[in-house]
Amino acid sequence: MGQIRHMNLLPLLAHLPRPDCHYLVYEYMKNGNLQDYLQQVTEGKRELDWRAWYKIALGIASGLEYLHMSHSPRIIHRDLTPANILLDDEMEARITEFGLAKVVPDAHTHVTTSNVAGTLGYIDPEYYQTFKITDKCDIYSFGVISLVKWMRNVMTSDDPKRAIDSRLLGNGYEEQMLFVLKVACFCTLENAKERPNSRDVRCMLSQIMVSQNADISVDHLVHAELCHERYLMSRTTS
Repeated sequence: MGQIRHMNLLPLLAHLPRPDCHYLVYEYMKNGNLQDYLQQVTEGKRELDWRAWYKIALGIASGLEYLHMSHSPRIIHRDLTPANILLDDEMEARITEFGLAKVVPDAHTHVTTSNVAGTLGYIDPEYYQTFKITDKCDIYSFGVISLVKWMRNVMTSDDPKRAIDSRLLGNGYEEQMLFVLKVACFCTLENAKERPNSRDVRCMLSQIMVSQNADISVDHLVHAELCHERYLMSRTTS
């Protein structure tokens, strides 16, 4: 993993073996991990506005796209959680902790393991049942990560806007937030084949143009919806 280079991945810089232990050297990330950051936001010790959260989500999706679609052979992280997402000085997401990662040969659709590994709550249910690792395992984890922030605000309500942090309301971003929430729901669909791949996720999120006046056009939303619909159609006809 030390050879991987992408702005949303945190590669291993050095491995220093010692008689009693091994030291792994990574770039220092001033803002720590996403799990601790969100906890500090909940406690009122830090702030996380919508633009920063959107940037984090898009960064995670971009990192996964590189691992799943651009790197050869494909790499499945297998333990994508808020604790394994670090934040740099610019609040750019950096995926780390590749200890459970699996390489999927280009000619294969999946890798079968003898046991299930990962963090409870973020593991794809289909992986539990089949022991087969695909890129959709990471997509499911991404969806759960994206839902964590929202679902703290709503447990039983028919109004999806209750999922939005009340501190972010009134800034004109509500439609964008709800759309990202919808993308997260796509990623956690029970049937893995119906989930978008990492490129589709990045594509959908990229349609959300967070501008100075907080506007998002209907065309952007429609384009993103069609992106996922085209993906589902390709799955049913292939």
